[in-house]
Amino acid sequence: MDWTSHVAVHESALPHVSRARILDALRQREIDPSLLYSGLRQTLRWIDLHHAVSPAQRDPAIAALYDSAFRRAAEGSRGNVINVVSLACGDGTKDTRCLQLARELNRTVIYTPIDVSLEMVLTAEQTATKALRGLQTTPLLCGLAHCTVLPALIKNFDPSGADRIVLFLGTIHNFWPPDILRSLIYPVRSQDHLLIGANLAPSKNYDAAVEKILAQYDNEPTRRWLSGALSELNVTPEDGALEFSLVPAESLPSLKRIQADFVFSRQKQINFFGEQLSFSAGEKLRVFYSYRFTAEHLRTFFAQSRLAIAEQWIAPNDEEGLFLCRRTIEKA
Repeated sequence: MDWTSHVAVHESALPHVSRARILDALRQREIDPSLLYSGLRQTLRWIDLHHAVSPAQRDPAIAALYDSAFRRAAEGSRGNVINVVSLACGDGTKDTRCLQLARELNRTVIYTPIDVSLEMVLTAEQTATKALRGLQTTPLLCGLAHCTVLPALIKNFDPSGADRIVLFLGTIHNFWPPDILRSLIYPVRSQDHLLIGANLAPSKNYDAAVEKILAQYDNEPTRRWLSGALSELNVTPEDGALEFSLVPAESLPSLKRIQADFVFSRQKQINFFGEQLSFSAGEKLRVFYSYRFTAEHLRTFFAQSRLAIAEQWIAPNDEEGLFLCRRTIEKA
């Protein structure tokens, strides 16, 4: 049977805007995250990595935490229609489970997968529609941190009177929280349920714990995924090597992030859409980073962003957490 998708595209995901963003990041010696996820090959590399190492995919106890959080969010929704809005949707595997559990509670569900990668949005949409017959979808392609009209776009997708469950799963650690939370809560209404999932580290013996977690990142699927983004810039293993390290957060040195840098072993000229950037031997290009928060870190960031935690689910090893939040109303 033929399958057709109608994807809304915000200008933040248009090719010339994406090129400008990638070029600006290269000038700052960084790779824009869109290069890690865009394109068929990168999407497939990320999916392979996700299914190989994601605790939610490999650990039944973690999967049960997600089920509990999804069910609670659906139970707390008052209406009969729920729009599950997934910000940075990935391949839609977790979203699909949320949709299924909401349907089991006799709710009508629609699905709004949002990502900067067209391939990710389409993969998420197809994953969900294969699992839930007759599911209505309203996919959106946009750069989450650059879409100033996101509230209006989502409102156009909502049936009249629909409740929302907004998902932001497995992504917050790839941003500085105060920055991304500003974009995240912008489309979230006070009545919406916001479920944030994050990779964590235990607060007890934090430094030793993140050192152990760092070692888990240096594996073949991760290297293949990161090297794929570099190959889009014609950077090859002959030009240098990937190195993983722990880096303190600039404004909060007690917080560490896992960072992958490409260290050039020779002079390299990167030509990107007519502009040439020169890298010297020994110079670094930041490819990827992931903060390792404790639950206490996130609770502080949420409070600063006027998010109230209704419930939370923390894995026994303190390395995965889910936080069901509501936006608080600022008093006059």
